[in-house]
Amino acid sequence: MKKRALSLLLVLSLLAALIGCGTKEAGESKASSGGTSKPGSESSASAAVDESKYPGLTDQEKEAVELGLLNLDGTMPIIPDPDAFEEKYGKISMFVHYTGGRTRPVTELEIVKIWEELTGIRFEWEDVPYDGVAEKINLMLSAGGDDLPDCFYNFVDGQSRTFVIQYSDQDVFIPTEELIDNYMPKYKELLESKEEYRLEATAPDGHIYGFPYIEEMFGLVLTPGPFEINADWLKQVGKEMPTTVDEWVDCLKAFRDAGDLNGNGKDDEVPLATQFGLHDTFGSNDLFYRFTGCFGLADSYCGGNKYADHLCLDKDGKVVFSAMDEAFRKTAEFFNMLWNEKLIWNGSFEADTSLSFENSLLKEDVATVGSFSTWGGKASISNIDVRNQYDSLPRLKGESGSTGFRLNYSELQDTSNTAITTNCKFPHAIALWVEAIAADPKLSVMSNWGTPGAVFIEEEDGYLTKPKDENGNHIPQGEFADGKNSPRENTTPCRGSFIIKDAYFDTVADYDAPTLLEGQKKGGKEEILEEYADTVLPRVLTTVEESSRLSQIQPTISDIVDRYVADWTINGVTDESWEAYRNELTAAGVEELIQIWQTAVDRAASNK
Repeated sequence: MKKRALSLLLVLSLLAALIGCGTKEAGESKASSGGTSKPGSESSASAAVDESKYPGLTDQEKEAVELGLLNLDGTMPIIPDPDAFEEKYGKISMFVHYTGGRTRPVTELEIVKIWEELTGIRFEWEDVPYDGVAEKINLMLSAGGDDLPDCFYNFVDGQSRTFVIQYSDQDVFIPTEELIDNYMPKYKELLESKEEYRLEATAPDGHIYGFPYIEEMFGLVLTPGPFEINADWLKQVGKEMPTTVDEWVDCLKAFRDAGDLNGNGKDDEVPLATQFGLHDTFGSNDLFYRFTGCFGLADSYCGGNKYADHLCLDKDGKVVFSAMDEAFRKTAEFFNMLWNEKLIWNGSFEADTSLSFENSLLKEDVATVGSFSTWGGKASISNIDVRNQYDSLPRLKGESGSTGFRLNYSELQDTSNTAITTNCKFPHAIALWVEAIAADPKLSVMSNWGTPGAVFIEEEDGYLTKPKDENGNHIPQGEFADGKNSPRENTTPCRGSFIIKDAYFDTVADYDAPTLLEGQKKGGKEEILEEYADTVLPRVLTTVEESSRLSQIQPTISDIVDRYVADWTINGVTDESWEAYRNELTAAGVEELIQIWQTAVDRAASNK
């Protein structure tokens, strides 16, 4: 009951903080949060609105406050009479995209109904399928004008920073830092709970655009997914769980030579499956980079921002390109040995992700893979009986270090979700809507992961539990019990400007991914984070010009690295091929890539 009491106290204290927002003065520049009402807009607002208390209001907001149609003091609902508000002003428009897992309109999602009941804001949702959404957004932003929505709820997952910065100098999005400072006390407190968060959310021009998405899950997104091995196969071949790279290789060889380990009468066992060149969000599927640390300098990967792949800081804080280090060559020699020993699945070079081991071998009804890594670890395996055969490897020790690499990422996973456009006449209403969700830990959790009766069971004291079977697998509830549709994606749009703190677990809701976290910890998560803490490339924003140049040179650089890794794995690395590799990278602009990021890192450091 202790955690329940803490939950109640936490919720009450946060809701209390919502009342009585800050009153700091704001200027009338572009940065004055939403004070960019369109020229010629009409207003009948009374001068009685105290602009020292409510700075930066548009003319329409002043009028709505005077008419009693808009509350700006933190009380709910924000719009007390939605019918009257919409009759006079229409609905506030909101763009949202949905993934393939969502089968119902956004207006039918349970959390959307909860938002509307709490805040009185009934958005006019522009609900767009995920396929082709990036192109659609770019077309909308390029065209600009009155057809833009008032606000973007989300962009492509993890890429709001890319879109917003690209258009930050084109008067498309309004800065939001003064909205945060003046109207969003709880959101501001949460944003500033770690020094790096506000820094990461701030664009090179000094502004924040939109509201960040922060999801703290005990560092879940700061290291790749678990590195798995078939524990049942280990028993069959008489091997213990390996602790070194050499022991692991011996286990793979034993898998290779053992015969029909899965008992299906076929010669279909694969000692090791990986996917060379796959740029998944957290760098989990391509095992090459996990082993670079065993040979000296660990490589790096930047989830959500491929332009920072293979970059890290040296002991002097200077940006370096880790894929040109001698450790990278030694890793190539190691993987060539694995290939020559016939330990690597020959489909590991398949560019079509639908044919990858995650979408083929791991979907079989019997175990076919001895060792692999994905973001979800063994949870990626469809058959539960097969899934339970696997266990997570420890951090393997090599000749000059251990497995693991730098993941240039942050628990501030997206900088500019809920980005408000210059078309919006009610930016403060949107800000208070975000604040209302952030101020309530339970609502934040449900808004991100789904609602009771579908994802969670709500106990009498309000605590949210995720029912699980005997093997720790989540059991969907209600209409989703048959497992045919995603309960999360069909009860919430997910990934808005929510802030989920570590403290919410065991006080508000069950932890969402215990199996994944356990696997990461077995793989040395805490040790890795400490070891690489000072050499991870900060997740800072680049200018429009810098981003444009990165988009021109980095894909070529990335392709060069991927192409040589694949070739070296099969054919081996020679002095000549290593030199040719380095020369190609130089010609492609690797030094300019390094300099761009050095400039960005230095600029961010000077703004602290």
